[in-house]
Amino acid sequence: MSDEFHSEVITLPGSFGSREVKLSRLFPNVPNGVHVLLLHGVHSSANLSPHNKFSHLAHILAERGITPWLCETSRRQVSRDDYPDNLRGWITDAFGGKSFPDELADCEGAFSHVALHKPHETWLWGFSLGGVIALALAAKYEVERVIMSGTGLVSAPDAERDMILLPILSTLRENLSPEMLREIKAESTTLFRGTNDAIFSDEACRDLIDAIGLPAERKKYFAIEGADHSLKIRGGRRDAKIMDEMLALLLAT
Repeated sequence: MSDEFHSEVITLPGSFGSREVKLSRLFPNVPNGVHVLLLHGVHSSANLSPHNKFSHLAHILAERGITPWLCETSRRQVSRDDYPDNLRGWITDAFGGKSFPDELADCEGAFSHVALHKPHETWLWGFSLGGVIALALAAKYEVERVIMSGTGLVSAPDAERDMILLPILSTLRENLSPEMLREIKAESTTLFRGTNDAIFSDEACRDLIDAIGLPAERKKYFAIEGADHSLKIRGGRRDAKIMDEMLALLLAT
């Protein structure tokens, strides 16, 4: 992976906590006019630090001439390191009181900033909840591609009980219309699922792609063997090649 790309991080107005959305960008050496906005999952992050999964994805996109933008949504500035054995405590302190409309507004602001650069093509690539947000944006704005990784129509019952009361997720369903999926303004959609995803089943992911109101030939579904829900872990270990595999499949379609 090349480290030669110029990068920048800008701060946009946010909806919550610090009121800051961090938007990181890599500049390809030979840009092809395609810009992709990368959207992280709930209570997560997307930045260019070496251990963030989006950093690797951003670099392999830039190597192919695609301009990646990494959107990190607003939250209270409390350190995850201060909660080594208390993930829920950190989620509550960092995101408690934040709603799904707040999260969507953060991402919409990032999308509007990317649009100022007048891309030849705009792609939205969201992971888990980020995939839902990508769909919500594509129901409002015209884009060339919507890519979802680890996003399904209905989560597994155990995961549902465990997560539905958490910040952002607790207001998800009341703010999404079933009509949204029939209003997608994209040339194509692609959905990736890790076969070891414990949050969304194969059926839930296929149901989502089927419900999108585009012709079947403009919708693709791929299973990534052995990958988990985050599409970061395979065989119990971090595996950056998962990102390479998804991108290769995406560019081949």
